[in-house]
Amino acid sequence: MNAGDFAADYQPAPALATGPSLWLRQLLAILRIEFAKALFSRRAISSYGLAAIPVLVLAVAAWESIDQGDPVFESIESARQNFGIVFSSLIMGSVIYLGSALIFTTLFRGEILDRSVHYYLLSPVRREVLAVGKFLAGLSSAFLLFGGSAMLCFLLLYVPFGMTQFVTDLGNGIALSQIGMYLGVTFLACLGYGSVFMATGLLFRNPLIPVAVIAGWELIHFILPPALKVFSVIYYLKGLMPIPLTEGPLAVLVAPPPVWVSIFGMLLLSIAMLAIAAQLLRRMEVKYTDE
Repeated sequence: MNAGDFAADYQPAPALATGPSLWLRQLLAILRIEFAKALFSRRAISSYGLAAIPVLVLAVAAWESIDQGDPVFESIESARQNFGIVFSSLIMGSVIYLGSALIFTTLFRGEILDRSVHYYLLSPVRREVLAVGKFLAGLSSAFLLFGGSAMLCFLLLYVPFGMTQFVTDLGNGIALSQIGMYLGVTFLACLGYGSVFMATGLLFRNPLIPVAVIAGWELIHFILPPALKVFSVIYYLKGLMPIPLTEGPLAVLVAPPPVWVSIFGMLLLSIAMLAIAAQLLRRMEVKYTDE
């Protein structure tokens, strides 16, 4: 083979991806790895347990209604009204909050405790890509768990009233509309709480204290003056509920924000928390002996 034949057969190696195309590939790889960790690791057991609590409560209520031949609620309208209370207090106020704390605080804190975070920090990946990839993995897994839990709970309302009632509500749009609104609130709750807790896991060595402080703030939001209510996540979510709920005689009444304000508020909060997380990752020094 002469030099001319070799030159004719030579094919240059494909150029390595750079810029946005490389970032996208890295983002998808991190998302795939972290999504599997969030759903199928030992840490996920607690999240599954939390998601199962409201389903078990509604399943027991439905079973008792069938077993005794007497529905717990007089009508489907009453059942939907009471489900709003269950969703607000149990699902959103406890399950989603605690579940988001479990999932998102361990996105980086869990890696530090497992002494594996240096694999990410030593890899040629931008810290912004790493933060976004982990956050999207936590968000998708949290929404899958808690959105699925909320949807199953809503469907269990119809067990005592039969399939006919459910088909009727599907036909007139009530069931689909309310399920969609509850899922939307669930997604925004995971988005808002998740971004805060991911940054919390990076800021604090022991995130339990800030998680408890934030929980107390969210718990007393209804008595806060209007100027302070805007700093609570639940303020933006309650106005999106399909059935308005009263907050008691001690509540400081204030008009809920418009839907677009609630949505963009949670988006801006998540962007701000992701920016903080990326900045913290740039300054992170791994010292496992200190953990």
